[in-house]
Amino acid sequence: MQQRFLAIYPTLAQPQTVLTGLWLVHSDEELLLQWLVDGCRANWQANRQIIKRIELTGSKSWQAVIAELSALSLFAESTAIIVTGKHKPDDDTLSALHAFADDAKAGNTAHHLLWLLPKQDKKAQNSKAFKLFDTQGTVIDGNISGENQRQQLLTIKADELGVKLHPSAWQVLMAHTENDLLSAYQTLWRLSLVADGVVDVPQLQTLLADGGSFTVFDLSDALLLGDANTALKIIHHLKHHDTAASIVLWAILKDARIIAAMKQGSDPLTLGVWRNKITTYQRLTRQLSPQAISQLLALGYDIDKAIKGLGDDNAWRLLEQAVLIFCQKSTISPA
Repeated sequence: MQQRFLAIYPTLAQPQTVLTGLWLVHSDEELLLQWLVDGCRANWQANRQIIKRIELTGSKSWQAVIAELSALSLFAESTAIIVTGKHKPDDDTLSALHAFADDAKAGNTAHHLLWLLPKQDKKAQNSKAFKLFDTQGTVIDGNISGENQRQQLLTIKADELGVKLHPSAWQVLMAHTENDLLSAYQTLWRLSLVADGVVDVPQLQTLLADGGSFTVFDLSDALLLGDANTALKIIHHLKHHDTAASIVLWAILKDARIIAAMKQGSDPLTLGVWRNKITTYQRLTRQLSPQAISQLLALGYDIDKAIKGLGDDNAWRLLEQAVLIFCQKSTISPA
């Protein structure tokens, strides 16, 4: 069964629908593939499905996928497997996938296999693998045809971000970011942090003139303000746009070390603090306890190990934890 991305994406927010069986999505928009995974992830987590990822380095890599599905059938937990890579399964693997699809249709398994692929042309869509997913599972066409579809998709993302644009502002945004989904989404993301009410053309043009990308310096500003919600949004933005986790860690530890030194009596000017931010650093020096600073610095060591692959921790999850400590939050308040 084939579906358009715009038709299936809104249904992912319905946790009562458990995602199972064979899914294949193909698109040249990396951002759109990520959105689908994010939408599925929320559903998987709501249904307590374990999430795993397997990268195909050759046709034999499918053996790991089948082994995972076979091993999973021995346990009560259901699992979602994200498969990346263009290598096609061989005939034996196709037979095993067909059997898995039959089990999923019969309700004998609640596991979900999601295969992410670049855009598939007509020849590729005639392959045995593509036809198997089409006839026994779900194939999602994630390719955008024209500006109308792009605006439909961006309208969905704007609603998720809580951003409302005047119709004329939409026209300006679409014209300014013609055929560039990422640039348009970056603009909506920034609007979600600064806009209040319906965004008109002058507000949008001001933002477009200022640029649409976040940097680690924006993250530093949010941390210094104690704004955990904004800091986490910026971290997610940096992650999705392939900013190195080591750079994000540097930004967080830089401020933590400055505050630690100021607690020991160091002059902020000698530490490289700009004059217009001295008051902010002094406030944080009073507010952050020595225990919190020590915890941040120790966590920085763990994050560095995670970045280097030394251990099982996820570096980005630990970076989020560092934000909460820095902003003195145990949880995040609703946006």
